[in-house]
Amino acid sequence: MNKNLNNIDNTGERILLEKETPLMIARHFCAYEFARKLVADKNVLDIGCGEGYGSDYLAGFAKSVTAIDYDPSVIAYAKNKYQKAGLEYLVLDIKDLGGLNRKFDIICSFQNIEHIRDTQKLLKDVASLLKDTGTFVCSTCNIKDASPGSKKPFNKFHVREYTFEEFKEMLEPHFERVKLSGLFRSGVLKFNRRLKKIGLFNFLPAGLDPVKRYFARAKRDYFYWSQGKLDSCLDLIAVCSKRSNK
Repeated sequence: MNKNLNNIDNTGERILLEKETPLMIARHFCAYEFARKLVADKNVLDIGCGEGYGSDYLAGFAKSVTAIDYDPSVIAYAKNKYQKAGLEYLVLDIKDLGGLNRKFDIICSFQNIEHIRDTQKLLKDVASLLKDTGTFVCSTCNIKDASPGSKKPFNKFHVREYTFEEFKEMLEPHFERVKLSGLFRSGVLKFNRRLKKIGLFNFLPAGLDPVKRYFARAKRDYFYWSQGKLDSCLDLIAVCSKRSNK
């Protein structure tokens, strides 16, 4: 079997389940968990699907999921790893998004738009691919958390990061309604982060260290979504209703 079906180079551009910490995986899964109820029995497009874990998750609830990424090796990996009825992985560069000859109920773009140079074209293409009653669900990092004190992203793969005001202002011209929420750490996670920084239990073996055990079993409920205090959130997510042409 082609080794590319079993491995993807860990460049840092995308989340790889076999390479990331449980906490980072849990954080990134939160966007897909957020979208779960929205996609029920819907035809879904997942833009920038990466290694495919999120598309596979949504396919458990949606009528169909079409997942796209520009990298052929990533799509080959996803096709080999995740197989469900109604789940399709396609090699497609985002600049060619408008060439998809179909309409979708839901279009998702999670932790992807910060990688895109021509966001206006992307958003126009998304709007054109949505059904009249369709919804665009888009997440991105909050620049104040990802690159604090800087206007330039610390992540070399990010073209631009956004404040919540900038994110909303970018989306609003293309959609009738834009509703933002932010991802935050739970109180228990904050407490354990402080304990980890102090190093109170560093003398214990890893299996007995309660802080290390806490982080090793990280789950999505270590985080929560809220519509308040967006200035201090980790990630932003927008639920966008298509602009009516009537």
